[in-house]
Formats: sequence, C-alpha cells, structure tokens
Amino acid sequence: METTRPQSRKSLWVSGGWYLLAALPVGLGILTGVLSILAAMMLFADAPEWMLRLMAGITLVFSGYGMGRFAGFRRRRKGWRCGLFCGLFLWAVLTLASLVWLHTAGSPVRLLCLCGGSVWGGISGVNAPHRKPPR
Repeated sequence: METTRPQSRKSLWVSGGWYLLAALPVGLGILTGVLSILAAMMLFADAPEWMLRLMAGITLVFSGYGMGRFAGFRRRRKGWRCGLFCGLFLWAVLTLASLVWLHTAGSPVRLLCLCGGSVWGGISGVNAPHRKPPR
C-alpha cells in the first residue's frame, strides 16, 4: 500500500526571485552608508583621483558582498548563482539610476566589482552556520 503525503508549500525565498527584492535594500544601504562615510572623509582630506576610484570600487565590492550574503543566507542553496543574480540586479539598478541622473552608463569594472563581491557573499551566506529554530 502506498501512502501519499501532501506536498509542502515552498517558501517565497526558494520559489522565485523574491530574494532579490528583499536583498536590494541591504546592498543599497551598505553602498549609501560607505559612500557617505567616504564623502565625509573627503571633506577633511584631499585625495588623488586614483584613490577615490579605488575606494569606490571597494565600496561596490562590499555592497555586493552584503547583498549576496543576505540572499544566500536566507535562500540556503545555490550560493554562487544567487550571488550572481544579486550582483546583476544591483548593477542594473545602479546603471539605470546613473543613466537617469548622470546620463552615463558607467564602466564594466562596476559590473565586475558587484558580481565578484556578490558571488563571494552568496557562497559565504549559504555556508554560514544557521541556528536551529526553537521548539
């Protein structure tokens, strides 16, 4: 005799791309916070152009990492793909914003920094230890 069990509901994190929308405020928050700290530092010190570009690139890597780690930790599977989609989504949002306000599309280095940091964050988010829920 074969018994059938009703199929369990899938979480919104697993079933669709909702994790991208949930992780977007994390990435944008980290980006905004670090860039505001960078702007405050620039009020008191004059730095050469290459240093500003380096700090902006590091900021992009950190924001991609935070977004990928958040999504990977919540989704708990396929960390590199989850992180890559997070990086591409954040890149699309930033490119659209720069096209609207600055009328320029940016550079491919921005895409590389965001996707590299997001993949790194997605893999580390999936592999992060998860607490067991209380009973």
